[in-house]
Amino acid sequence: MRIIATPDAPASTSPVAQATLAGGPLFVGGQMPRDPGTGRIPEDPAAQVELTLRHCLAIVAAAGGGPAQVAKVTVYVTDLSVKSLVNEAFVRVFGAHRPTRDLVEVSAIGETAVVEASMIAVLGPAAPSDA
Repeated sequence: MRIIATPDAPASTSPVAQATLAGGPLFVGGQMPRDPGTGRIPEDPAAQVELTLRHCLAIVAAAGGGPAQVAKVTVYVTDLSVKSLVNEAFVRVFGAHRPTRDLVEVSAIGETAVVEASMIAVLGPAAPSDA
């Protein structure tokens, strides 16, 4: 198992700003939108979801993968009315590749539309342990 962190990725408000690689699948958990320039969560829900997806992808990239290796994405939102914004962000971030995605409403958590996102990528055989 390896822990992968990306100091160059946008800052996250989540305590889990890393990914765990075990046996090939890569899980990126709990990434939240923070603008790398200001350190603040943007007010625009479209910007929130795009920053969140790009942050997750930066961690996938640090593990040697890219958008095509992402198999599933879960986006947690406080309001399901942002579904169209989430779908538009997926087109901008993933292009022709369309991973499976879930939109989960967690209305009691957070003040922003996009609370966090997680990804599962398939990178192939596990890398040797750094132990």
